[in-house]
Amino acid sequence: MTLAMREPLLTMARSALEQIEPLAAQGWAPAQSIDRQLRWCVAFAGGQPCPDRPGPFSMGLIATRELDMYGDMPELAELINQVQQEVERALA
Repeated sequence: MTLAMREPLLTMARSALEQIEPLAAQGWAPAQSIDRQLRWCVAFAGGQPCPDRPGPFSMGLIATRELDMYGDMPELAELINQVQQEVERALA
């Protein structure tokens, strides 16, 4: 995947990260998990050296459960799911 192909993914991941960071900073565990995974995705999409992948991605499931089903942020949940799908596609 070239850097030009990664640019839309990088933009999506950065947007999701910006929105989840305040929730993670408040100490909310689900947001902290999503934050860690999104940080890895931003580094990956930006072509930066990444540590090992943080295990299987679960941020989409967490986002759907916590931000859509039980929260009021369905757009953010959808964005996080899109990031996860794109990263998994790129890694396949």
